[in-house]
Amino acid sequence: MTADGDQQPVPARIRQLAEAIGPATLATALLFYFGYIATRARYAYFGVPMDMTGLANQSLMLHGLEVVFVPATVLFLGILTLIAIHGLVLWLLSRDSEGDTTGNAFLAYIFMVIGVVLIGRAVIGIFVQGPEVSVVIGATPLSLALGPAAVAYGVWVYGRQRGRPLLPQRLARNGVMFVFALAVAGLVWASTQLAWAYGLGRGETDAAELDDRPEVVVDTTEPLYDLPTGVTATRLGTAGERAGAYRHRYEGFRLLLASGGRLFLVTPQWAHGRDPTIVLPYGRDVRVRLKPQL
Repeated sequence: MTADGDQQPVPARIRQLAEAIGPATLATALLFYFGYIATRARYAYFGVPMDMTGLANQSLMLHGLEVVFVPATVLFLGILTLIAIHGLVLWLLSRDSEGDTTGNAFLAYIFMVIGVVLIGRAVIGIFVQGPEVSVVIGATPLSLALGPAAVAYGVWVYGRQRGRPLLPQRLARNGVMFVFALAVAGLVWASTQLAWAYGLGRGETDAAELDDRPEVVVDTTEPLYDLPTGVTATRLGTAGERAGAYRHRYEGFRLLLASGGRLFLVTPQWAHGRDPTIVLPYGRDVRVRLKPQL
């Protein structure tokens, strides 16, 4: 407890929150979340809802590993940039501590103006552009993360150059907590957009490389209808391995995904918005063979 009686320093609050959550728990949750968003976007490109894939949590976490490197790299580079900016500001404040402080006040105003502009951009993105910004990479989440922080930093610089804080200690601490919360929300939002864009890009890549995937030959006991373009149907002989077994053969499929007891099949000619994705439950009445492409 501090002299204020019921207020703890902001770093202490953040440290307590981090200890309560735990680094391993936080890392696992982020990997699962990013993996879920990216995988959802990837198969949504083929018209497959995420609920139908039946992917296990371990698979989603592995997909999350593919996504997390880019936002983590950008985040660390951003932190290094902010540290460099802070070091430059401290140098300017120490250089002018005994002289004219007009330049430092002007620096504080610059930070506050930039922050207000970013906050305005975030408000426009949230309330004017519409909810579609949640799945499109844009400036809204980063403006939400950086705008309030820039205003708060400008207030701190102004108080530092005048020799006393601009706000009461308790109000300043509460304000910092709100700024921190908005920064976390904006960064998570931006990372969600990046994960969605990454998954969508993976879907486009999958569609462009269908020719390179092994061909799936499907034998069934019952005929399939409404076959997509590129699939060849052949009627097998009545004499099977056992009574009523595998009378129909279909060649030309490519395997998109096998999960949850289902085959998600497409063709090499598959085009977004034109061709369907075939979902085929497999069991005793379905036999599958894979033919590698040379």
